[in-house]
Amino acid sequence: MTMKSFSYRAFLVLGLFFWASVSAQEAEKDKLQGMIDAALDVIYTDTYTTLSAYEKQSQVREKLESRYDLDVMIRYAIGKNWRRMNKREQLEVLELVKQLVLKAYVIGLDGKDRPSVTLGELTEIGKARIEIESIIVLDTKTYYILYRLRQMDSGWQIYDIVAENISVSSNYRGQIDDHFRKGSGADLIARLKDLLVKDEINEDTKI
Repeated sequence: MTMKSFSYRAFLVLGLFFWASVSAQEAEKDKLQGMIDAALDVIYTDTYTTLSAYEKQSQVREKLESRYDLDVMIRYAIGKNWRRMNKREQLEVLELVKQLVLKAYVIGLDGKDRPSVTLGELTEIGKARIEIESIIVLDTKTYYILYRLRQMDSGWQIYDIVAENISVSSNYRGQIDDHFRKGSGADLIARLKDLLVKDEINEDTKI
């Protein structure tokens, strides 16, 4: 094989690898759009109208977890505080946070028109990390959301959501950092349980 032939083949292999990588990333947009649409369908389509709020939360959870691992984003938000809890506390916190997020999502959209969600540009922001832009129109207001994903052994996973330039993970990590300056894992669990029984949970709710 001549050097010219080898260089051509090497270039071709690299080109195919790059194309496959880009295609896999672009496919993630379809996966994300599918998750968003499926979750909204639970709240807005006639198929689910007879369900209670709790049942809708369970159905939304099923749609989300069939595509992404919710633990990834929660653990990213908890950060170094994860090691301050024992195994039982870690598992309980993960479960309680999921329940809170799902409750806030379903309650937050109750009585509102179905939002329009359009995914935009996909950008590589680091090694094995991408960012997908989205525009959400809800009640005539427009919101700009970024979904940040990283490639893991389990595939591409959402590790952060940036809403109107505010990182959800960083925001909650700050609150959890404040909690652990004086509190414990058991205290955090008690606080999450207390929040879960409240009728109203919104963006102003603090941990």
